[in-house]
Parts: sequence; C-alpha cells; structure tokens
Amino acid sequence: MSRRDSLSHCQAGAVATEFALIATLFTALVIAVIEFGRLAYVYTSAVEATRLGARVAVVCSVGDVDTVKGKMTAILPLLRASNISITYPAAGCSAAACDPVTVSIQGLTFRAVIPLVPLDFPIPAYTTSLPAESLDSTDNELCD
Repeated sequence: MSRRDSLSHCQAGAVATEFALIATLFTALVIAVIEFGRLAYVYTSAVEATRLGARVAVVCSVGDVDTVKGKMTAILPLLRASNISITYPAAGCSAAACDPVTVSIQGLTFRAVIPLVPLDFPIPAYTTSLPAESLDSTDNELCD
C-alpha cells in the first residue's frame, strides 16, 4: 500500500463530517432569515390590526367588542382577546365633542422557531385612535 492510499483512507469520513457541520449551521442561518421575515410580518400585521380595530369600533355599536376583536384576530391570529384593549368615549356625548375611540394591542410575544436558538420577541404596544363617528350602526356589513 502506498503512502497516498493510506492518507486518503484516513480522511475518508472527514468530508462527510465537515459537510454535516456546515450544512447544520447554514440551514439554521436560512431558517433564521425566514423567521426574521415572519417577525417583520407580525409587526406590520399588528399595526394593521389596530387600524382595522379602531375603524370597526368607530362605525359599529359600542357593544360590538367581540366583532372588533374578531376582525383583528382575523388579520393576526397570534392575537388573543386579552391582548386587545378598546376604550370608548364617555356615554352621552355627541360624536363631534367626544374623546376618540382607542384600540391598542399589548403583551404580545412572537416565538421564533430557529434551530439551536429559541428566541421570544416582545411585540411593542400599538395604539390607534380615531374620532368617534356614529358608534351605533345598524345594517352595516362591517359589523357582522
């Protein structure tokens, strides 16, 4: 057996081992990039959910809290009813002289699924306020 044959025989599994290490790290990096894209999507969806929630809250009746929360969770399924806060103006004021309707999201956490690195990202509190409109809408398809 020549010296060249004995060297190649000693390193026969080295390439497979190096590939396994590098492939694991590369796959984790690719998944991390995808997860950060999902995190950006959740941030944007949280903003849009508060905007839609405020819009629905100002055109629907004050008692339609479940409708508002349902529309918001349709945009961002990560939301729970406990994460959503809706503040209506004082009863008996006219729409022109009222405080705005405020919808906010707080206490939301995004869990990233990155191999080897479990991370939780707290989503900042988002708030949207709109001037009160009717606050008592009937036959409005948005309020169903």
